[in-house]
Amino acid sequence: MKAKTKQRIIALVIFAAILILLTMAIVAHSTYKAKRQNEHLKNIDFYKMSEFSEKNSELVMKALASGDSKKLEKLMIDSEGAAAVMEFTDWKSADFDKAVSMGAGSLTEAPDENGNMDISERFLVDIGDTRYLLFVETSTSRWGRANDGVSAVAVTTLEHFDELGWNWSGEPDEHSVLAGKLLWNAGNENQDS
Repeated sequence: MKAKTKQRIIALVIFAAILILLTMAIVAHSTYKAKRQNEHLKNIDFYKMSEFSEKNSELVMKALASGDSKKLEKLMIDSEGAAAVMEFTDWKSADFDKAVSMGAGSLTEAPDENGNMDISERFLVDIGDTRYLLFVETSTSRWGRANDGVSAVAVTTLEHFDELGWNWSGEPDEHSVLAGKLLWNAGNENQDS
């Protein structure tokens, strides 16, 4: 009888502990959600945005090097045009280890009313005797504090980039292809991917 009483007490203590932990988890989650809804961020976290851009760009290059458009599609918010980017050149032969970044930055003035903002980076990538320009745009939210994923990947040749006076940021044309949607250029209806 004594052993059964001990077992019941232990079971009751375990049940109470589980109940307390579950209640704490529910309260913590509810508090977190309420704080997120009521937060009023005013400063852009450009450092975080740059980290997100670097991470996403590395993932895009790995996907391109694989030669599998499905891997690129999985990284993107909207994967329309991913096959065209993959077919633009022989990415398996690309020297991504020696890719040169032209720096990361946002092409929009400020986050939108929901705190969403782009950050993009352009890379010079050699494939055989040809140099290409790879453009990777990342979508962020919470004023640069959350990585929402890759919004656009575009590619053109350095020769075409040069012809445009180094003024190309992913827009598709007869010498360039685009996968996804350019956040910085969202109002432009001429994005043909």
